[in-house]
Amino acid sequence: MKRLLNIYISSSWKNRERVRDLAAQLSQNGHNVYDFTNPKCRKTPEMPPERFPEQFDPDVHMYSQYIGRTEWKAVVDENRSAIERADLIILLLPCGNDAHADWALGVGMGKHSIVAGHPDKGDRSPVHLWANAILDSPDDVAGYIENNFHEYAETGEFK
Repeated sequence: MKRLLNIYISSSWKNRERVRDLAAQLSQNGHNVYDFTNPKCRKTPEMPPERFPEQFDPDVHMYSQYIGRTEWKAVVDENRSAIERADLIILLLPCGNDAHADWALGVGMGKHSIVAGHPDKGDRSPVHLWANAILDSPDDVAGYIENNFHEYAETGEFK
């Protein structure tokens, strides 16, 4: 019997279409995918950056008040809950600090993790070496899962 994965995709809102494409592909393979860009996956409203276009400015804002918005806390809590349920965390590059923080939380929880894609020119992060796999393209993710999770399918444990 094939055991399916709970998958959390962490990325940037700027990658919305790529996240949705990857989520659709993995869902078609039967996996349960938490896609933060898909309102059907969320219990909280979408919080893309354009919803709050005012960038943090220490000359104008107190960070604790700026970041402490109730709606942001709800989103962060929902994401953490989805990460806790996940078997696999995918970091889809390029992306920013929030996506890396979600991915690193999953790594810290002992989740199997993949980094897929490439950062922007000039960017790099040695912490990507925490991943169990670094794949050149999101197109490689489904094949990687299919080829590397046989033991999980039988036992519920990663090899």
